[in-house]
Amino acid sequence: MHQAAMQASGVEGTYVIRDLAPSEIDAFVAELREGRYTGCNVTTPYKAVMAARCDYLEGDAESLGVVNTISVRGGRLLGVTTDADGFELALSEESMWPRQGATALVLGAGGAAAAVALALTRVPLLRLRIAARRDAAAADLVDRLRGSGDIATVPWDRGAIAATSRHSAIVVNASPVGLESLPFDPRSVPAACSVVDLRYRPRPIDVVAAAIETGHRASDGLEMLLQQGLLSFEIWTGKVAPAAAVRSALIRAVEA
Repeated sequence: MHQAAMQASGVEGTYVIRDLAPSEIDAFVAELREGRYTGCNVTTPYKAVMAARCDYLEGDAESLGVVNTISVRGGRLLGVTTDADGFELALSEESMWPRQGATALVLGAGGAAAAVALALTRVPLLRLRIAARRDAAAADLVDRLRGSGDIATVPWDRGAIAATSRHSAIVVNASPVGLESLPFDPRSVPAACSVVDLRYRPRPIDVVAAAIETGHRASDGLEMLLQQGLLSFEIWTGKVAPAAAVRSALIRAVEA
């Protein structure tokens, strides 16, 4: 995606993927400080880990304590997260952004879930409910969003999640697990409820496919990946990449 963005924008450079073990994080941070890279993206499970290594956090990253984008400036690391804005842009692009006063349910409490929850508080919602496999993680996320509205946890079980989803305008699976392991059935939510799953491969995403089969509006995480990536690219280069060209390249890469 970023290589396509560079080519389409006339920016010289190379985007490489580094698959790091936890023991390699500190050495990679040293490489960043030494100027080997202009910046980097960060994905699960290192969003909070890398936030702690940054010298500065801005915007949503400061609020959530997670980053997905780091810029190197004079040997110092600036961390931001474009996930919340990317999520809102993606759902707006697909005409799925909830209306003011709606109820939303987020499944998961990791870095991506935190960004989604933060974005949804800006609707603003009537209520936001968060369910996660680890109750403590869900409670921690609610605590970080305290003061942003009616936000509470829901137990990670089918009964509680079904009861909440019956009154939800949107349900977002921001966990790494699929239909077989989720205590959530997208086929049982109200007809007007939208379903989003942040996973984007392998396509079709099972949760999204099941929702579409029963006539629900549904989307996977590919458009969010695109939108947050375009925002990261602009942070690093100061240039706005042509979305259509980058989207086409991203779809080809994911479906290859």
